[in-house]
Amino acid sequence: MLSASPSSWLDAVPLTTRRLVLRQPTFADVPRLALYAGDFDVARMLVAVPHPYAEAHASAFIGDVLASNATGDSLALVVARLKEPHALVGLVSVTREGRGATMGWWFGRPYWGRGFATEAVGGMTGLAFRHPGIDSLAAGAFADNPASLRVQEKAGFVRTGESLRQSAARGGKVTQIDMILTRDAYAALSAQPRSAKGRA
Repeated sequence: MLSASPSSWLDAVPLTTRRLVLRQPTFADVPRLALYAGDFDVARMLVAVPHPYAEAHASAFIGDVLASNATGDSLALVVARLKEPHALVGLVSVTREGRGATMGWWFGRPYWGRGFATEAVGGMTGLAFRHPGIDSLAAGAFADNPASLRVQEKAGFVRTGESLRQSAARGGKVTQIDMILTRDAYAALSAQPRSAKGRA
């Protein structure tokens, strides 16, 4: 269980779902991180990932993540399949901002369309709301990324508006659809019978 301590997020890690494990990154993840984040079709849907993206970028990123995970104000986890827990397939993160937090994620292209994002986001959302200091989760996706928006809708996020965000890979600003999930809405959704929530 997650305690009331802001630095206790890691107490719940690794987190397992039906098919996945969400775990701390290690430097052994660098090659797969660089491979998948280096795919332009992945990077173009993200804000901060440049293109090209090399192993040096991946190594620096993991070092930063390990340091920020330790502070308790953010948590970025590697997503892997339970049957292959050492092989990164994506990444999911939550960053605290006051009484709220922002969630983000991406998956390598070979793992698109298999329900992994829905499963990982569901697990991470549950973990985030176990933190007593978080009342809402913000998320979003570029307007030309309907698959990510659908994942958010299935998790209970609702649209709040649009904004312009800089995409490092595209080298310009892109329209983002902004989404939010409140603690109360999550609690109501979690209380529904499984059949009422729709398929993942």
